[in-house]
Amino acid sequence: MNVPPGEWSDTYPATDDIQKICDQVKRNVEAKTGGVYDEYKAFFYRVKTTEMKQYIIKVNVGNDYLHLWVIRTVSVTPTIEVPGVQQRHKWNDLLKPFD
Repeated sequence: MNVPPGEWSDTYPATDDIQKICDQVKRNVEAKTGGVYDEYKAFFYRVKTTEMKQYIIKVNVGNDYLHLWVIRTVSVTPTIEVPGVQQRHKWNDLLKPFD
């Protein structure tokens, strides 16, 4: 994946590393949506690298797909946060940046 800094990548199938990121933020996602997810599997993602890494990740949660916006800093003290979650997406909905 060779993406110029500050631009969103194409959409790629989720990797084990992307699933690990999703697992780290699962409780935050559940708090934002008010849901509890037994099924929680990352399927696709896009990434943008600036001074931090931003991800948009499609996650299957049973009969619904979530789009997660995740920011991960790579500083001395790495942090991970979820500024946004969109619910009620379909399998074929495009991953687009959102606020």
